Amino acid sequence: MTLINQAGNFDETPPVKVEKYDKSIRLFCGAYEEMFKLSHCCLRTRLPLQAKVLIVGAGTGMEISEFAPLNPGWSFCGVDPSADMLALAKKKIFEKNLTGEIELRKGYVDDLEEEAVFDGATCILVMHFLKDDGAKLALLESICKRLKHGASFVLMDGFGEPGSMEFEEIKSAWKHYPIIHGVSNETVENAFNERIMKMIQFVPESRILELLRTAGFTRVFKYYSGFLYGGWMGYKA
Repeated sequence: MTLINQAGNFDETPPVKVEKYDKSIRLFCGAYEEMFKLSHCCLRTRLPLQAKVLIVGAGTGMEISEFAPLNPGWSFCGVDPSADMLALAKKKIFEKNLTGEIELRKGYVDDLEEEAVFDGATCILVMHFLKDDGAKLALLESICKRLKHGASFVLMDGFGEPGSMEFEEIKSAWKHYPIIHGVSNETVENAFNERIMKMIQFVPESRILELLRTAGFTRVFKYYSGFLYGGWMGYKA
């Protein structure tokens, strides 16, 4: 699957240097760590003690390092097309001395066996890099195919309608988050103009809900909203 390549290759043209990613994302994405904690809570309410979890875009290692210590019976399969980002994940797993059943694969969801074997899945801050030209839907469909009936799915993504008054006002507030954490105005403007607004393919929340339903998810509800990021949970129909 080459859909993510439409938004750029994180190894060849990363938005920031990989070694600086962890620090940068926390400066430009408010409540970054809480996104994973809240997503974890959603899955904990539904998954059994013994569960197989698919992590889409596992390169940061955040999901596994957050979920694994508190769920010794869960096994994880993480996929990511970036070798450099997967190296970050492996580093975090090693540093936390996580010894459970953890598999990291370089590639895409479509590279996995097309079997419904997972009890749950996450796709956190990944889909918004794909254009809404069939690529977003294809990713969601490929995830859904690999989930058991009734399996839980957590999606965290950028959303909104660029150019609308609401979008522009929220974006203006969002820019102040890195500024109050010590980033210069010039750096923030450059980051938004040259990277964030070019790389993130925003769509309205109504479109995200439509994509989830079309891909095969039901009973979708929103569990998080912060600036132009939202979190939704649903179940495979």
